[in-house]
Amino acid sequence: MVTSVQRILSVFAGLLMLAIALGGTALAETKCEAAGFVKSAAHAYDRAASSGSASAFASAAARFSDLRSLSLFALGKYRKDLPKSREAEFLALSRQFVGQVLKDHGRGFRGASLVITDCKSSGGNLQVSARTSSGTKIIFRLARAGGGFTVKDINMRGVWLVQQMRSTFVGTITRTGSIDGLFKYLKS
Repeated sequence: MVTSVQRILSVFAGLLMLAIALGGTALAETKCEAAGFVKSAAHAYDRAASSGSASAFASAAARFSDLRSLSLFALGKYRKDLPKSREAEFLALSRQFVGQVLKDHGRGFRGASLVITDCKSSGGNLQVSARTSSGTKIIFRLARAGGGFTVKDINMRGVWLVQQMRSTFVGTITRTGSIDGLFKYLKS
């Protein structure tokens, strides 16, 4: 059974895999200071897809986003309920989960094309809009990080995926009555 989190992460995987074909033909891309970052991420996900390894996908995700921050953000109001002694376990489970979902669902997006259509800077963040060859609009929220960028969120079909992931994680904890329910879910 595919859960909401798996669907969210599979869309996330697809969005990241769509970046593979960023070939440099769009005018907006030449003006976008994050184009190189997006291309590098695309190449890393392409290599992970070629290897077929969940750990390669997890490594690529960890390289281009702050999985710790995103995972902790996904806990929402329950962040305070994560014991410091279990944080490393939670982060390892989150990383494994992301890697496995990306592996399971990322292959179908190899070779798709993505063209940067707009690139806007606001404060320390950058919003990169793009379109797939089928016309689907995707928006990447990037943050500046140590002279480069990190992926903070992605919007596809009007849904901000990290926000949706947070809603799903919080919902899992709420339904099960404790953060242990989320651990159980991530271990399954």
